[in-house]
Amino acid sequence: MTRGSFSSRLAAIDEEIRAVLAQAEPALQPFYGMMLYHLGLDTERSGTGKRLRPLLLTLLYESLAGDMTPSLPAAAALELLHNFTLIHDDIEDQDPTRRHRPTVWSVWGVPQAINAGDGMYAASRLAVHRLMARGVPAERVLTFARLLDEACVRICEGQFLDISFETRTDVTAERYRGMVDKKTGALFAAAAQGAAVICSDDEELRAALARFGADFGQAFQAHDDLLGIWGTTDRTGKVAMNDIAKRKKTLPVVLAFERAAPRVRATLVELYGQPAPLPSENVERIRDILDDIKVRELLEREIGIHRERALHELRSIKQVATTAEEPLRLLEELIAAATGSVTEAAASG
Repeated sequence: MTRGSFSSRLAAIDEEIRAVLAQAEPALQPFYGMMLYHLGLDTERSGTGKRLRPLLLTLLYESLAGDMTPSLPAAAALELLHNFTLIHDDIEDQDPTRRHRPTVWSVWGVPQAINAGDGMYAASRLAVHRLMARGVPAERVLTFARLLDEACVRICEGQFLDISFETRTDVTAERYRGMVDKKTGALFAAAAQGAAVICSDDEELRAALARFGADFGQAFQAHDDLLGIWGTTDRTGKVAMNDIAKRKKTLPVVLAFERAAPRVRATLVELYGQPAPLPSENVERIRDILDDIKVRELLEREIGIHRERALHELRSIKQVATTAEEPLRLLEELIAAATGSVTEAAASG
């Protein structure tokens, strides 16, 4: 994915986010500064973060309505909601870095980070109301607001399950995918369905885009799980193999527990038996086991299945798209980059 092809859209999304977080009172500048820092919109460094979910919504809206401008408040709301969860997630996981920078809690402390995350959630709600100033009917704004609220509850449910999985060795792939459907898929589905909600009353279109977003979310999370074990720090911005060290039951580990022979599975249980963080020798041995039973190949196959399902749903909307060629082409490029179906060099671009 070449960032240049998305630059004008990314700039418009970031401008809308800045407008939502604008604050004139000097005493409160540090409060909003924490949010801008986390988003990569502080003066020190700009433009970090993929903005996947807002790009997803704006490109879909543009393909359906011809102009993305009315959708920008919805895009800002999505990104603020997503990043509120990330600030809290970093605290819960005690992650010291995100996107190659220290996390908010590690710079300002846990209490201020919790409050900044809460503030970002409230700001996402205010962003939704800005849709009416862009001409979106109140009924559709209300429906979109409910969509985001439902997604937020599902994300919290998914986070509960994800944390609970860390202390268990009986997590099945089916249970894990159910957790991902909540924690990751819910907001992808809301982003895709939300584009239809704010520009159309077509229930079939809304449902199709919700399915598209859910499959995209599954493919994205599976690829993210892959990077969490086989990715480099330069690529991910996180500590290499940190998911294993924290005893997180990501999909590669769950597949390994399911597919390993009894003796190998017993070894995995033993290696995971120590409290987090696991020692480096355990981490290395666990990854060796994953490599031995070819978990990465299984994972890549699953990513491909969900990617193709998402693309199938996306291509089905071409008949109702008003300016299908450019935004839909960019969406396919976005999906390819976010799920690893392009070369490492292209994805880094």
